[in-house]
Amino acid sequence: MLKRSNLAFKWIDLKLISSFDDFYYFYLVVKHGGFSAASEAENISKSKLSRRIIDLENKFNVSLIQRTTRHFKVTDLGQEFYEECCKVIAQVECAENVLLKQKSEPQGLVKVSCPPLMMHFQIRKILNQFLKTYPKVEIALELTSRRVDILHDDIDLAIRTNFEPNEDSNLIVRDVIKTDHCLVASPELLQGRTIEHYSELQDFPSISLGTQKQNPVWHLCNIRNGESVDVPYQPRIKSNDLAGVYYAVMDGLGIADLPFLTVESEIRKGTLIHILPDWKSNIGMLQLVYVSRKGQRLVVEKLIETLIEELRRLPESHEGYLST
Repeated sequence: MLKRSNLAFKWIDLKLISSFDDFYYFYLVVKHGGFSAASEAENISKSKLSRRIIDLENKFNVSLIQRTTRHFKVTDLGQEFYEECCKVIAQVECAENVLLKQKSEPQGLVKVSCPPLMMHFQIRKILNQFLKTYPKVEIALELTSRRVDILHDDIDLAIRTNFEPNEDSNLIVRDVIKTDHCLVASPELLQGRTIEHYSELQDFPSISLGTQKQNPVWHLCNIRNGESVDVPYQPRIKSNDLAGVYYAVMDGLGIADLPFLTVESEIRKGTLIHILPDWKSNIGMLQLVYVSRKGQRLVVEKLIETLIEELRRLPESHEGYLST
C-alpha cells in the first residue's frame, strides 16, 4: 500500500509541475501584453507559448485569450485566472527567497511606482542611499501619478499620497507619514494683492489635482483656533499629475493646493506666495502599498523597512511633515 501511495504522490507532483509550466507561460503572455512581446522579453519561442496556452485552454475547455493576427485580448475568465497566477508565482518567488534570506545582503530587482514630484522631493535621496548601501539591488522605476494596479502592472511596491481613508482591499497599505499642504500662487497672478480672507480665493483662477473630481473644494483648517471650512472652486486647469499643478502655478495660471515641502524653497525665495498662511489647505498621507507581508522577498522587505524608517525621521528636520 505504501509503495502505491508514494507512486500516486509522484504522479500528482508531476501533474502539478506540468500544469504550473502552462500557468507560467500564460502569466508571461498576459504580463507582456502578447505572444511576440513575451517571446522577445523572456527568450521563449512564440510557437511554444502559443502551443502551451492552446493546450491549457483545451484541457479545461475554456477561452482565456482571444487572438487574431492583429488582436490580442484577455477574456474575463483569463483576467481572473491571470490574477490567481500572479499570486501563485509570487508564492513561488517567496519560497525561493527563503533560501536567499540566508545571504547576508539584499539583492535582485525591485519594481517601484512613485509620483515624479514625490520622487524628487521625498524619495530620491532615500532610494539612492539604499542602492549605494546594497550594490546588488536593482530598481525599476515607474514614475507616474496614476493609481497603479499592483498585480496587473507587475509592481512590487507603490509609493503614493492618499487623502481618503484606506479602501478595503487585499493589498497591504502602510500609512507612513502625514504631509501638510498650503495654498500658493505666483506674484504674477496676484499683482501685489494680498488675500486676507478665504472668500477672496474665488476672485482668482484655480488649478486642481485630478481630472475626474466633481465639485472640488479646498479643505481649510486654521492652525491657530482649529476652525475648518470647505471652499468650493472651479479649476481652470486640471492635472492628473502633481508636477502639472506645480508648473502651472509657477507659470502664474492660478492658485493651487500643494504639499508645503514641494514649495517651501519657492516661498522662501519669493517666487511663490503662501496664501492664508494661518490656514492649512489639506493633509495628505504618504503610503506604501504592496501585495503581502507573508513571505516577502528580502530585498523588498528591506526597502520597505528603510523607507518607513527614513521618512518618519523627516519631521525632526523639515517643515511640512506630521508624525502619524
